[in-house]
Amino acid sequence: PQVTRNDASEAINAVLDSASSASDMSKLETIYELTLDALQATSNQRLWFSTSVKLAKLHLERSDIHKLQRLIRALHRACQNTDGSDDLSKGSQLLEVYALEIQMCTITKNSLRMKEIYPRTINLTSAVADPRNIAVIRESGGKMYMAEKKWEAAYNEFFEAFKNYQETGNSSRAKVMLKYVVLANMLALSDINPFDSREAKVYQDDPEISAMANLRSAFEQNDVSTVDKLLTNPSYKILSDPFIRTYLEDLLRNIRLQVLQNLIRPYRCISLDFLSKEINVDIEEVTSLLVQLIMDSKIEAKIDGVEGFLHIDTQNSEDNTRFANITRWADLLDKVHNGLIQKLTHMQPS
Repeated sequence: PQVTRNDASEAINAVLDSASSASDMSKLETIYELTLDALQATSNQRLWFSTSVKLAKLHLERSDIHKLQRLIRALHRACQNTDGSDDLSKGSQLLEVYALEIQMCTITKNSLRMKEIYPRTINLTSAVADPRNIAVIRESGGKMYMAEKKWEAAYNEFFEAFKNYQETGNSSRAKVMLKYVVLANMLALSDINPFDSREAKVYQDDPEISAMANLRSAFEQNDVSTVDKLLTNPSYKILSDPFIRTYLEDLLRNIRLQVLQNLIRPYRCISLDFLSKEINVDIEEVTSLLVQLIMDSKIEAKIDGVEGFLHIDTQNSEDNTRFANITRWADLLDKVHNGLIQKLTHMQPS
């Protein structure tokens, strides 16, 4: 009897899945290569593509970049037109190829190539796009934006990755993405609470996610002490993630900037030594934070590095506020005046 393509696909996948558990990678590669050669001979392009993707994922797991790169090129050629452009009718397959290449870029830290191909994945539309590929792409995009300190863009990407991982039933990865969502949210100083979303509420009772929610709450309240306790408590596993650890200093700097701004508000002159003790950093770090606040126009002040004091220009700040209020009143009166003139003009007999 003739073997259908579906039967052949199921049989080949079963054999490869069984062989994939083997520890001898050279034998496993031989099995894959023989299978791929046979599939090309029978022109079973669909099964050749899916089998090649399986092999590429094995190379990715083992960080065999040379073999992975070669296979990605072959897969990409299968999704191109004769002129070398992407065949957009193969949107789902292109997304699989780009998902593999983006993960490779992450391993090799090839940010230039990542920036080149990432927009293509977002522009690809496919009704049957696999959410597993979308999740991987969006996660990688979030990490790319984090490296560029584009916190808000990273937040959006991580949230999309979180939803797609959740859709595929990958709850462990969805949980990790939710942590990254909260991290980017805090770094962006966003007023949006990610735990208000229906998708995130599913995880609110999880101890690790609950710790991240408490961290965000402490961050909003500028509670440095609670933030330190949550970060250093090993049971919450917040700093066990290398990616989160990478952005710890950025996160702490944001908190310190906000605390510092609130600390100096009642004073006209304040000691740098006092400020350093209050936020538990050295004088050099306090000075750096104050410079940023001044450069960002968050405070009007001058640093006396010789005597070790910060002089706050409250008068200038009050004058600026008063001037802004007067300007707003003047604009409002001008609008009222113009409105009255128009009404009087319409009331005059023609």
